[in-house]
Amino acid sequence: MSDAKRMLTLEEAARYLGVSKTSLRRWTKDGQLSCHRIGVRAERRFDQAMLDEFLLRRSAGPALASPDLSVAEAVQQAAQDGRHKHVCLYFRNPLEQWEAFRHYFLDHYRAGLPTTYLHHASSRDDIMGRVRDEGIDAQDAVNRGLLRMVPARDSYLRQGVFSADFMISFMRLIMVRLRADGFQKSLVTGEMDWFFSDTPGVEDIHAYEHRLNGLLDEHPEVTVVCQYDITRFDGEGVLKACATHPIVHLDGRLRHGFFQPVSGRPF
Repeated sequence: MSDAKRMLTLEEAARYLGVSKTSLRRWTKDGQLSCHRIGVRAERRFDQAMLDEFLLRRSAGPALASPDLSVAEAVQQAAQDGRHKHVCLYFRNPLEQWEAFRHYFLDHYRAGLPTTYLHHASSRDDIMGRVRDEGIDAQDAVNRGLLRMVPARDSYLRQGVFSADFMISFMRLIMVRLRADGFQKSLVTGEMDWFFSDTPGVEDIHAYEHRLNGLLDEHPEVTVVCQYDITRFDGEGVLKACATHPIVHLDGRLRHGFFQPVSGRPF
């Protein structure tokens, strides 16, 4: 079994989370943290992915808004609290990915507002198929400018390298053009699995995410949703993503991220 899939002992899991073994035992007893039981002594063993999700749940804080609100309303409500509309959306598989993201797309589409989708794991045909499954004429959405798809090779990984400077300019151009086209609001989303492509420069992913918040100072009309597969990013990557996003979308709820504008109110 590979190191990445190896089950951690109680001591190893406590060290991984930076807590005491007593705390870990308490959390498993009261149901806050799942574990496996092995052997005649039913000793605890922990899956690292479980620990990463637990760490994210504890660090992300309480929900930002009532579940009765649409995601667009909830994000707008968060923005009124001084936060950028910059969302870190976590998912575990393609089905959960679309189930979480579809609300952002549908809220904008139904309002006649455009979505720019920067894709990597998903192909153009995948996205078109998901849109059609919503009862929407996907080609008509493309023709009307309400859905634009750009592969990572033409955006994040253009010319075979990731450059935060280029991507900030690229995103700014998208936002400027949409504003010039008369759209008062718009949605830009990106699949972040290009990080695992071994392309030069991908280590700057979180520096880029941090800088996106400054760009949204210039374009508060834009919602940016960054899609992260939580099963692939390690604990450090998960925490860094939380630290560069004002809003975290996890398990169907919007929560506080760690990033907060200087002018924003503490929470």
